[in-house]
Formats: sequence, structure tokens, C-alpha cells
Amino acid sequence: MSEIRHISYDSTYLNKQMALAVYLPDEYKYGSKFPVLYFLHGRSGDESFIEQLGLAQLTDSLIAASKIEPMIIVCPRMDNSRGLNSAKIARQEKIGNNVIDVGRYEDYFIQEIIPYIDGNFNTIASRKGRYVGGCSAGGFAAIHYGLKYPELFSRIGGHMPAIETELALSDIPYYGNEHSFHKNNPLEFERFEKLHQKQEWFLDAGDEDEGGFNNAVESLSKKLISHGICVEHHISPGHHNLQYVKSNIWKYLIFYGNRI
Repeated sequence: MSEIRHISYDSTYLNKQMALAVYLPDEYKYGSKFPVLYFLHGRSGDESFIEQLGLAQLTDSLIAASKIEPMIIVCPRMDNSRGLNSAKIARQEKIGNNVIDVGRYEDYFIQEIIPYIDGNFNTIASRKGRYVGGCSAGGFAAIHYGLKYPELFSRIGGHMPAIETELALSDIPYYGNEHSFHKNNPLEFERFEKLHQKQEWFLDAGDEDEGGFNNAVESLSKKLISHGICVEHHISPGHHNLQYVKSNIWKYLIFYGNRI
């Protein structure tokens, strides 16, 4: 049987205890090394996102039907952040009714979580076997990591990604400041290199996305394609909510789980 392991992790970069959920396919117990999908939750979620989506059961069934290859899925706790280095010291900032977590979340993910997984599980510890995807705020973070670290990730998914075309003042803490918003805005990314052309991307959003992120998906898809990057993109029926993700999660898993 497959299993989900819940792990506590003391982050040096964030100076607090974090957590992650790790899905291990049934095939894991037979040895070998497996590709890893890092799947990032949205701003109101945590590592239990993997269970909210029923990811274990669906992944099991797709593996059993030979529609995807066995893989490890990791859902790290990212708090209410965009996965960026938004402040040197981790803390919470209250903006109206929204409490935003700021800190070195990018360093936490890249420098701590990935090495921890590669060091403690039987992974394919190279870009060809490492994927990153996420939903909403997690989709933004996944896209950011895919663009900034093409040497680390070969498949990238942004599902209803929270990419803002204009910065809302209430969202400034997510980025640190206005300069960092523009510096980390995927729509303004220009540092493309040859490794980007070896990536595969999946971008999607609902046609009634309340954040208008379907427009960002269209714009980013065109930008990536213009740089010779393989992109599968969809605007599907739906809103910006969990139900949209649940309706499409099987497509995401087939994308990530294709044979290397």
C-alpha cells in the first residue's frame, strides 16, 4: 500500500517548526529511485492539502492503470506566503483581515526542503526527476521556482496561479516591497537560458477565476512559448476554488507522471 508520512521540520531560515506531508507509492518499498513532485498549497492551506485533494487515492489508481509512473509527492507547509524571500526575519504582518507570513520562504524551500527530501528518500536527485507545481499562491511559487532555477526543475505546473498583473497595496508584504514585486513577477521575467527550453510546463485556470488569473495564464503561456518552451495551457470551466482543482487534478498528475 502507498502511504503518506507527516514530518515535522525545524527550519533554520524561518527559525520555527514547519511540516511536510510525503506521499510514497506502493512501489517505493521495492527499492529503486523515484521522481519527486513538490506540490504547493494556496495561501489558506498547509501540508494537509495533499489529503484534501485525495491525492494518494488518485495517484494510486493512475499508477495501477499504467497512466503515470510511480513518483513521490511532497507537500511542504508554506504558510500564507508566495514562497519568496520577503523578509530577513520570519514574522506575521496583519493587513486588514489578512495575516501574511513573511520571511525567507524561498531559502527554506530550495535550501532546506529539497536537500532534506533527497537526503532521506530514494529520489532521482537531478532536474530530470524533480518537478514543482502548485495552486493559487502555490502556483505562483512553483512558477517562480521553475523560472529562477531551471537547473533544478524539469516540469513545472501553475494551477490557477496567483500572478498579479498590478500590485495591490495590501499584497506588498508577500513580496517585501514594490521593487521585489516587479523583480519576481513571472510576467516580467527575462533571464531565459537554454535549460528553460528543456522544461515542460502546464498552466491553467478557470474561465471565471475571481482573481483574473486566467488572463495571467494566457499572457505567461504566450511569453514562454515565444522563448521556445514547451507549454500546455488550458482555460477550463470553473472558479478560483478547491472544487476547480479537484476537477482537474487528474490532468495535473498525468502531466507530472509521464515517463521520463
